[in-house]
Amino acid sequence: MSYKVAFILSMLFIVQLFVFATDLMSVQIIHSNLDAVSVTAGNIISTKGSINEDVIALVQNEAGASIEAIGDETPLFGAVFEYKISKTYQPVFFASKPMEIAVVRSVVIGYYN
Repeated sequence: MSYKVAFILSMLFIVQLFVFATDLMSVQIIHSNLDAVSVTAGNIISTKGSINEDVIALVQNEAGASIEAIGDETPLFGAVFEYKISKTYQPVFFASKPMEIAVVRSVVIGYYN
């Protein structure tokens, strides 16, 4: 009889561990996707000189995220341009409030020209 109680209690811990692992995997997948999109967006930003409609559409379509400039939005040729791509995620186990997953990258304007 006691082994049944122990089995039931262990299943509760296994379910919690499974939900926690699901959250970790989801955060990792979202972060990897944002990182991949940031490379492509960085290439476009470097050639075009700033965040334009093409970059915003790319980030929205590929990752379902938003992009914003950090600092100067109209940099000069050869300047370093920083941007942030972010997406909100509603975790199942981590927290009750949505969390923001973001990647911050920088590019040199005109590097790919």
